[in-house]
Amino acid sequence: MGMPQYQRLKSHLLSLPYRVKLMLVFSLLILLTALILGSITYFQFAKSSQERTEEYQIQLADQINQNINRYLKEMQIISLSPLYDQQVLDILKVHQKPSTSTAFPPASERLPMWRYISSLIHMRNEIKGIHILANDGTIFSNLDSNSVMLKVFERNSEWIKKIEKADGEWVLLPLHQPNYYLNKETSVFSVARLIRDPSTYEPLGIIKIDLKQELIEEIIDNTNSKSHIFIVDSGNQFIYPNKENKIIEPSFLEELEDVTVKNYTSIPISGKDYMMVYNESSYSGVKTIMLTPRSVVFSEVNHLRKVMMVVVIIGIVISLLLGFILSKPLVQSIHKLRKAMDKVQKGNFSQRVEITSHDEIGQLGNGFNHMISEIDRLVTEVYKTGLREKEAEIRALQSQMNPHFLYNTLESINMLAITKGNLDVSDMVSSLGRLLRYTIDHSSKVVSLKEELQFIQSYISIQKVRMGEKLQFIEEIDLSLYNALLPKLLLQPLVENAIVHGLSSNGGAIFIKVSREGNHIKIKVEDNGKGITKKRLAELKRLIEKQKHTSSDKHSGIALSNVHERIQLFYGKQYGIQIEAGEQEGFSVLLTFPIQRMGEEK
Repeated sequence: MGMPQYQRLKSHLLSLPYRVKLMLVFSLLILLTALILGSITYFQFAKSSQERTEEYQIQLADQINQNINRYLKEMQIISLSPLYDQQVLDILKVHQKPSTSTAFPPASERLPMWRYISSLIHMRNEIKGIHILANDGTIFSNLDSNSVMLKVFERNSEWIKKIEKADGEWVLLPLHQPNYYLNKETSVFSVARLIRDPSTYEPLGIIKIDLKQELIEEIIDNTNSKSHIFIVDSGNQFIYPNKENKIIEPSFLEELEDVTVKNYTSIPISGKDYMMVYNESSYSGVKTIMLTPRSVVFSEVNHLRKVMMVVVIIGIVISLLLGFILSKPLVQSIHKLRKAMDKVQKGNFSQRVEITSHDEIGQLGNGFNHMISEIDRLVTEVYKTGLREKEAEIRALQSQMNPHFLYNTLESINMLAITKGNLDVSDMVSSLGRLLRYTIDHSSKVVSLKEELQFIQSYISIQKVRMGEKLQFIEEIDLSLYNALLPKLLLQPLVENAIVHGLSSNGGAIFIKVSREGNHIKIKVEDNGKGITKKRLAELKRLIEKQKHTSSDKHSGIALSNVHERIQLFYGKQYGIQIEAGEQEGFSVLLTFPIQRMGEEK
């Protein structure tokens, strides 16, 4: 939003009726409070809900893996049983050489093998079938010939290679479609092992236990989880569920190698956010992956958000109603005051506001009544007051004395003294005239050093009339500094101090030395009078530093502090005066400030 639009909006809001402003303020206060408290509650509850869900899902994934491992251990034990049955081993030894015959094995072989396998599968409905494959391709199974082939002629299947590579260790086979089932769409995951002769260690065949997916479905159903659960083997091949139920690609599973065991993370799948929990079994390498939609994780949080929004809307409606009801008496008082002001604006100064309360509005009305009374009184007196002011101005103008009259009078006295031969009087009158002109002239606050020294010389001339030759005045001036500027009447108080407090008794000399030091001017005003004690010197320094004024019959702290303060006001805190003195050793003041010339004044 640009500045013009912001200014227009601000002007529009400020122009709204006072009652509307109150209602908006009430609503904004409730809305702001609800937003702050609601946000804190929402985020805390969301964080707590997510943490609880994550902890529960981690425990659940671990529990699923433990149940699967417990069952796989049972299947692994079953796969070892042929090694301990000599009749099974003897039958497998008969079928060592490959054969293309499809004839049934003799009943003397088939029946014992069927009884043996049936005993292993008894009361285990989750087992699809147990098959013992001889080296010649003959299959001994608990299933009949309507489901399973009598022989397997193809020995290059991946699952067979994987079993043979395990070299007698148990193998977990992921979902696959074995070639010995007549229904080629049959998918199973299996526990298998290569059978070797315990005495010769020669391979005799393979035992393969095919498991139904109902086994894992039963384990998952017991968890009552709303998550998508996937089971893969150590090679990231799916064990559960079938392909048509998968929502994640095998390529994504390769990235799981970098995910910490029992950790959780957030992943997007098909534009939808999921919380993923990952657990890997150290026994079987089985990985349980649980994907929970964020909408499920935050279902309670979303419900809380909706409830809070309803509460906020109800609160705003209530605040509008309360603002409308409670603001009525307040606005009525303001309207009465506004109507009274409109009448006063039209010239009716007899208008008054009825006071019904002692709050701020009542105080405002009381002040309005008092103000109108005063205006009424002033309006009735303004004419007489104006006449009295004009008369006073005329009398003031008549009583003013033109400074030129003083200068002309002094000049007349000067001429009379010269005519009478009183040259001392003439000199004194001329010096007094110069002093008056210098002090009365208010055209400039800063003067040149030359003008200030001429004023000091006139002042010394007048003082010499009183003290005679006892007063000596000595100057030592750097001529290049004559046009340097300084505050007007800066040196006179110091010279006066020297005469009044240092030389008034026995007389003496006053020295003024002006020199340059870099870009600074230094003016030293010194006398050889009676001086002051060290204690008094320390007191004056302290007063000058604190810029406090005091009066004394010895070197006035007022004059010194004033000069110090004026220099700092003109030039800055780093400039000012320094004083030095001793008893019967005179008194000196050193002024330091930057050099400024005409045209450089601040």
